[in-house]
Amino acid sequence: MALKLVSYKACPFVQRVAITLQYKCVDYDIEYIDLGNPPDWFLAASPLKKVPILIVDDTVIFESAVINEYIDEAYQPTLQPKDLLLKAKNRSWVEFSNNISLYTFQLTIKEGKIDFKRVLEDLLDDFDRVEEYLWAEPFFNGKQFSLVDASYAPIFQRLHFLEQIYKPIIKKDRYPRLINWKKNLLSLKAVKESTVAEIQNLYYQLLWTRQGYISSYLSEKEYGKRRPKKLY
Repeated sequence: MALKLVSYKACPFVQRVAITLQYKCVDYDIEYIDLGNPPDWFLAASPLKKVPILIVDDTVIFESAVINEYIDEAYQPTLQPKDLLLKAKNRSWVEFSNNISLYTFQLTIKEGKIDFKRVLEDLLDDFDRVEEYLWAEPFFNGKQFSLVDASYAPIFQRLHFLEQIYKPIIKKDRYPRLINWKKNLLSLKAVKESTVAEIQNLYYQLLWTRQGYISSYLSEKEYGKRRPKKLY
């Protein structure tokens, strides 16, 4: 089967799929598109008009969690637990990661410090739940890397980028197990090779374009002049 992953270079949901493909050593092609000006063939192929989509021969699969489950079932060895209850729990935590991804995105667009702090607290409240559940290491289920790990790694990577310009977000005194999980995931070859080499700079360029509160921690000399504040 020929696999083609259609991507936007800085998309965390595409990265989930790339991590799974990389970890399972599956051969695939990747095509990057401009979501601001997507090609006609993509608009025709993607039901939701968003990435990722995985094209398997002539069949299109969409939604990152569904794509990852397909890859896991199509290519051995499986990353899903054999125990059905644990497997269901894993799916629940993959779904839960979507909330955290949304908060991570909102951190980049909130214009005021107060709104930024409010979103940050919501994100940390969700991380409290993850920290409470974490019981194994080095990965979510223990020694076996899973689709849960693939779903959270892009979040940890982006928060790590934010921490480089802001200050620690995931603090060891509050999240000792989460810190360990984050470190283990970000050190994986599959995670490191799941994005373009310039991902950190691309992410900062996105922050600057969005002109949220967090972009004030970037250098105008490097990224350009800030937009004037709206008056209303």
